Amino acid sequence: MNALRFLGALLLGLLLVAGSLALGLFLLLEGNPEAQAALWEAVRARPMVPLFTGLLLLGALSLLLYPPFLGYLALTRALGQESEVLLAHPGHRLTPRGPWELRHLARLINRLAEEKERLEQRLEEEAAQAKDLVEAERERLARVLAQLPQGVVLSDERGLVLLYNPKARALLGEGLGVGKSLFGLLDRSLLLHAQSLPQAAFLVQGPKGPLRLKARALEEGFLLLLEEALPEGPSRERLHRLKDKAAGVRALVEVLERETTGEAKRLLQVAREALDEIQGLLQDLAPSPHEEVLAQDLLRLLAGRLEARLALTPGWTLDPEAEGLLVQADTFALAEGLAKTLEGTEEVFLRGGAEGEGLFRLTVLLPREAPRPHPLLAEAAEATGSLWREGSRLVLLLPARKAPPEAFKETPAPRALVYDLTLLQVPPGLEDVPLDQLLYTAFDLETTGLDPEQDAVVALAGVHVLGRRVLRQEVFEALVNPGRPISPAATAVHGLTAEMLRDKPPLEAVLPAFRAFVQDTVLVAHNGAFDLAFLRRAGLDQPPLLDTLLLAQLLFPDLKDYRLEALAHRFGVPATGRHTALGDALMTAEVFVRMQPLLFERGLKRLWDVVEACRRLPLARLRY
Repeated sequence: MNALRFLGALLLGLLLVAGSLALGLFLLLEGNPEAQAALWEAVRARPMVPLFTGLLLLGALSLLLYPPFLGYLALTRALGQESEVLLAHPGHRLTPRGPWELRHLARLINRLAEEKERLEQRLEEEAAQAKDLVEAERERLARVLAQLPQGVVLSDERGLVLLYNPKARALLGEGLGVGKSLFGLLDRSLLLHAQSLPQAAFLVQGPKGPLRLKARALEEGFLLLLEEALPEGPSRERLHRLKDKAAGVRALVEVLERETTGEAKRLLQVAREALDEIQGLLQDLAPSPHEEVLAQDLLRLLAGRLEARLALTPGWTLDPEAEGLLVQADTFALAEGLAKTLEGTEEVFLRGGAEGEGLFRLTVLLPREAPRPHPLLAEAAEATGSLWREGSRLVLLLPARKAPPEAFKETPAPRALVYDLTLLQVPPGLEDVPLDQLLYTAFDLETTGLDPEQDAVVALAGVHVLGRRVLRQEVFEALVNPGRPISPAATAVHGLTAEMLRDKPPLEAVLPAFRAFVQDTVLVAHNGAFDLAFLRRAGLDQPPLLDTLLLAQLLFPDLKDYRLEALAHRFGVPATGRHTALGDALMTAEVFVRMQPLLFERGLKRLWDVVEACRRLPLARLRY
């Protein structure tokens, strides 16, 4: 491109010089036919002389024009690149260089940048008071949430996390983060089911163990309350052992009652009464997945689940005598099992009614012979009641009781939240997602050396970036025992020694938590080819990766220094914690968010636009 520009300028200069010479000769020889004829005869006799003269003139013009022309282009391009930095770092100032018009332009841009910076400072000062009020309210909310004994998670309707408290992070682990999906941590169908019964607590398996979960649907999402729960298996096993011991003691008491008389027999009677009370308490403590739900709510829930799963609209009716009955059932297993049983059915009708004293009769009416119940439905029904087929009917009997009067009270509509939480608008395909709507993980490693085949990781850290906001409260940091010596050169860089890492876990123990932390995010690193070489050896490879080294070459092709600290200085990012994994990860994140406006200005607004543009750069061929 530069060569074509120079060739055009050279031809223009040659035309100007040749035209000037031709005009001078014409004026000189005007009115002198003899001189004109002699000149024309000389040209015809020696045609190579004017051609050689022209080439000599062209060469002289090239030597004279080439250095200032290329220098002018380089200065102009550098001025443009430096001006782009002002979009991300208003405090940056241009250095006037080159001809007077470029120096004047640089000074004018600096004046405009100063004016822009003053306006931004004025706006910041005017907004500071309002921002302080909002921050104070947010801090109050954060303190309240942090003190709650339950885990609290607020999600949008697609399961993307908008807010959570520290207890929720402790229960769900590193996979929980703002902008990440809950459906990768908890069963999606159970979460949707739990929203239909906001008062019921469900036992669910979480990433770190069993949890008790409550869910409440909101206008644009749902709220989760989480508590730790003992695993059901060991709890039941301990209860059975206690029951067995109590039964053994009862048998011993019965034998002693036959052999003793008088005062001792009265003491044994007291012991028998205590055993009866103990067995009653053990029975009450037995864990159960069942909950009580109003009969009308149960029919509405089952009809909704069939509509969602089978794309049909079942009708339902409830007999008047069954209104107000509290039905005991494992509603999740019942709904899932019924949906699996009725797969392929085009029409279904549900009828509920009271059956004798303490029973609820659920009849499923079908247009043809009733299918064999799915094992999940049979298990859910027979756990508390019974199930059978009658031609085109499925009949379930479930235990029920009359609900107390307070169960019918209408609860007031919840007050609207005073916080305007902007929901994340993330399309399903990454290739169409704008850069400022993605969730990233900026990460960094420290190692024992520079050879991925021979050296090992000693520190690993990352931080989440949501669009153009660094989430400094969502960080991952771990020191790792490399299982091998650390070179003195590496220790001089990151300050870690083998003695300091002796009691730290190996990389294999740290990697699962880091994998959960980076899941559903786009990786960002500086000179990421080096870091990925170590992670691939450990079995972690999650493309795509955005490399701030490549992005810097894409934005500033004439820059001489692409080191992370040089880029941080260029964008006004404090270089703190350099050569620590977390410090470099935070610095990379801050540099990356400041690069995004410059990428947008170049038309690189989508993730894959940036990936493809970086792939064509010379540094992209770097391998470790």
